[in-house]
Amino acid sequence: MIIDVHTHSFPPAIAQKAIPKMEKMAESRAYTDGTSEGLLESMKNAEIDVSVLLPVATNARQVEKLNDIAIEYNESFSGKGLFSLGAMHPEYENYRAELARIKDRGITGIKLHPAYTGTDLDSKSYLDIIDRASELGLAVMIHAGLDIGIMPHNFSSVEHICTVLREVAPEKFILAHMGGWKCWDDVESTLCGENVYLDTAFVLGKYEPYDYMNVPEEKTKMLSDGQFKRMVKKHGANRILFGTDSPWSDQKKTLEKVKELIPKEEQSLILFENTKKLLNI
Repeated sequence: MIIDVHTHSFPPAIAQKAIPKMEKMAESRAYTDGTSEGLLESMKNAEIDVSVLLPVATNARQVEKLNDIAIEYNESFSGKGLFSLGAMHPEYENYRAELARIKDRGITGIKLHPAYTGTDLDSKSYLDIIDRASELGLAVMIHAGLDIGIMPHNFSSVEHICTVLREVAPEKFILAHMGGWKCWDDVESTLCGENVYLDTAFVLGKYEPYDYMNVPEEKTKMLSDGQFKRMVKKHGANRILFGTDSPWSDQKKTLEKVKELIPKEEQSLILFENTKKLLNI
């Protein structure tokens, strides 16, 4: 069994407009058309059994609608390979009741994206949301580190993450992109070994630019194989989750790369066991 803990999809009408816009903003190409159907085809090609969808609320008005869609996904796609987390926004005032509602409807975690909301992770609003989610036993995944399309400000830096760990100490805290995209030296020295989970989404090798003519090759380099292996060893395979960030990485190639870098005796933990237990899939 293989579970991809970090994927995205959009309704067809939205994907048709959103994917080209996001490709240009991030200077990075998409590997599917951004729809659930495209994701399912990618999963079939990669032999991935389950993909976890991560909805992102870019304003407070979207929260309840996105969560209703996530609930519907989990009910209608049961057994079909797609499992959705919920969404939350730092300006959504009724967060305590909404988090309780989605838990009662079978949602087991939420995704937070500080860069897309323009709010630092260690703000009071995010700390309150993470504290409430933890109180309910919900997992919290955050976009950690820089965002490829919103640099240079880092809304979820290692320093911000340390504040969350110190003030809230969530039990099911997932840091996407191996703890902090383009911040891996700080992650390795400060966060490896802490009570957090790291996912492998959009970190290995190089990313494929949307426009080869205008993106220097040096810019496309990401986490080196050697540093990735050191971080996995230091942090522990029991707290590493396989993820791809599809459609922004090729699921098949990412899976092959992770298998290449991780010892066989640790692969079952990273490729499905940790995520299955953490998210109750």
